[in-house]
Amino acid sequence: MPAVFAVGSLATAGTAHADPTVPLGGGSGILIEDLSDATSASACTITAVGTDRDNDLVALTAGHCGEIGARVAAEENLHAGSVGVIVNKSSTGDWAVIVLNPGKVAPVRQVGPTVIDTVGGHPRVGDLACKNGRTTGFTCGPIWETHSTYFRSELCANHGDSGAPVLEGNRVVGMVVAGTDFTAGPIDIPLPDCTGPGDLIHEPELATDFAGVLADIDRGGGPGAGFHLI
Repeated sequence: MPAVFAVGSLATAGTAHADPTVPLGGGSGILIEDLSDATSASACTITAVGTDRDNDLVALTAGHCGEIGARVAAEENLHAGSVGVIVNKSSTGDWAVIVLNPGKVAPVRQVGPTVIDTVGGHPRVGDLACKNGRTTGFTCGPIWETHSTYFRSELCANHGDSGAPVLEGNRVVGMVVAGTDFTAGPIDIPLPDCTGPGDLIHEPELATDFAGVLADIDRGGGPGAGFHLI
């Protein structure tokens, strides 16, 4: 669920001056160019930043945020122009790998109130998880359904939060990918989008298991394989 904007910043990416490096980490907002429309870009959120087996500086986000070859800008530092490009993705696994320009990006573990120190295991029903997204910010809620590759929770998320890290403490356990209907037995009950932490009734959030995402990237062996947090 990316947010879509009509922008001109990525159309001229690469014309930036020698500005200070841009801090980016899990929870940072990014704009990803639409390869079919040079005036449009999708807003999403970085899950985590690290290095891969080739020692490239990479960031992960949701796969539906953009296509391979799309340039990426830091939402809070658009003056820097393009800071990376999508080089690998999976539509079925809904993940994307962005190779970052180390001359433009300063990788960080802390973005706002969240710090990412390590990758956690698969969460359990009843765990309290939190996420940090560019649209709805830092929100928390219980996990109430888990499967082998994904889980659902009462975290508040909305368009633009795609890719946001889901955390248990300082451990990243998931990646926000969508909002879903509330399911009561055979009945799906549509609920309103969540606009912020004050919304008490909203659609549940769907996240992919982050350790599973990394395993999927490793199986493919392309860019991002061997990912380690910075």
